[in-house]
Amino acid sequence: MLQELSIQNLALIENLTLNFKNGFSTLTGETGAGKSILLDALGLALGERADSALVRHNTARADVSALFDLEQLPHVQDWLIEQELDDDRQCYLRRTVTSEGRSKAYINGRPIPASQLKSIGNLLIDIHGQHEHQSLLSGHQQLTLLDAYANHPKLLDSSKNYFKHWQGLKHKLDHLLSDQADFHSKLELLQFQHNEFEETAPLPGEFAELSEEQSKLSHASEIKQACQNAYEAIEGERGASDQLNQAIHELESIIDFSPALESSLKQLNSALIEAQEAASEIQSQAESVEIDPLYLQTIDERLTQLFGLAKKYHIDPEELIEKQQQIEQSLQELEASDQSVDELKTEIEQAWSDYQTAAKALSQSRHKAAKKLAKIVTDGMQQLGMPNGQFEVRLDESATASATGLDKVEFRVTANKGQPLQALAKVASGGELSRISLAIQVATAEVASLPTLIFDEVDVGIGGGIAEVVGQKMRQLGQHKQILSITHLAQVASHGHCHLHISKQTEADQTFTHVMELDENGRIEELARMMGGLKITEQTRNHAQEMLKVAQQKTT
Repeated sequence: MLQELSIQNLALIENLTLNFKNGFSTLTGETGAGKSILLDALGLALGERADSALVRHNTARADVSALFDLEQLPHVQDWLIEQELDDDRQCYLRRTVTSEGRSKAYINGRPIPASQLKSIGNLLIDIHGQHEHQSLLSGHQQLTLLDAYANHPKLLDSSKNYFKHWQGLKHKLDHLLSDQADFHSKLELLQFQHNEFEETAPLPGEFAELSEEQSKLSHASEIKQACQNAYEAIEGERGASDQLNQAIHELESIIDFSPALESSLKQLNSALIEAQEAASEIQSQAESVEIDPLYLQTIDERLTQLFGLAKKYHIDPEELIEKQQQIEQSLQELEASDQSVDELKTEIEQAWSDYQTAAKALSQSRHKAAKKLAKIVTDGMQQLGMPNGQFEVRLDESATASATGLDKVEFRVTANKGQPLQALAKVASGGELSRISLAIQVATAEVASLPTLIFDEVDVGIGGGIAEVVGQKMRQLGQHKQILSITHLAQVASHGHCHLHISKQTEADQTFTHVMELDENGRIEELARMMGGLKITEQTRNHAQEMLKVAQQKTT
């Protein structure tokens, strides 16, 4: 329930705090006094688009906040807990808008995106606008209203989810079939490439090993000769070994006289051992090198084969193994695609069957609700001055599937006895359409889960005894919901449990909007103003007093 609305620097409102009560509250005032501003303010708090034009002239920022009691709204409390925005069964929404158009939003003091205000606002308040009857001509809106009346969100969700699953599988199949458009040419190319790699049969690390072997065989003579020369330089006559031995002999002969040379002697002995080991390795390497022109030719041919395949695919020879794996994987996927198509078609058939089952259950619920809604709206039309009015909700199977099922809906009416039911847009005059819209809104409001309903001048074009009935219906709704109605009709305003008056005043070249709750005398005066002309007579006041007395005695 909406408990409080606070507004600062919004349009004509400088600083205003409104406290709202349970039941049916009416808001009245002269045209242009600022009634629409209150709805604009509430819309901001509920996440509607922010407009810098709403910021009061010569102020930097507008600030709007709304306080809601969630005692009877456990699902809203659950939403806040899920979003980590809960605050002890209360919900405090706040929105600021700067004169430059920047906007900030808060829930229970925590900054959040404006979209979250919109989400929670949809759980708190339903606003029925004065031009809403125009949208009733839309089949989509008619279906939406019927679903709201049927109150079957789980069936709607089920239909939506199955439809999305079926549609997703269809898109996947379309993509797969598109890829298969040149299936045979792709398959032929991949098979050729696969065979080409199979014939060449590159091995991991093969290219590097063969390149090293080729280099070795190509320079076998040079390697042998260099190794022999190196060996002779170490072990040959007057080679490095002989020179080191002589140096060692010379130092050993004087070591007793010069102990400081002990370290140098050890180094020379180590050098001799390392030189001899190196010479042995060099000799072994020289003996292992073979001069084999036939083997070299074989290696050259294999490297040429690997180079040729790599060049054809614009890759380095070292990447041949990776390329071969890619070709094999693509070939496997393409060969398996035929099987994937068959499997997808089976899945699509099952998904369509599941969707049809969900859509059928949804349709059955709609047909059941349609009968009830037709009776209630028919009764409402007759109470609103169309004694021969009849209302019907016609459901037919749609030519195309959608997330909302397989139904298309058409509201059909007749206002005159003996006239056949026809589409709402064809038979209703402006005044009739307004009354039919009100009957539908009242009917759907009775089953709405939202605790607060706002009617914004939905009684335009209605007067006399019909307006009296409208007031009674609003009061009746107020027995179990919080109802706020902006109205120009005294007959409606007199039925309110509470009456708020909106006025516009000019002070020091500034214009301000004020709102105050009227006491009994104030209500009589306001009702008299709404009924009278330029001058309010005592007779008009007496009429207003009697109207208020009778309306407040109503128990419906």
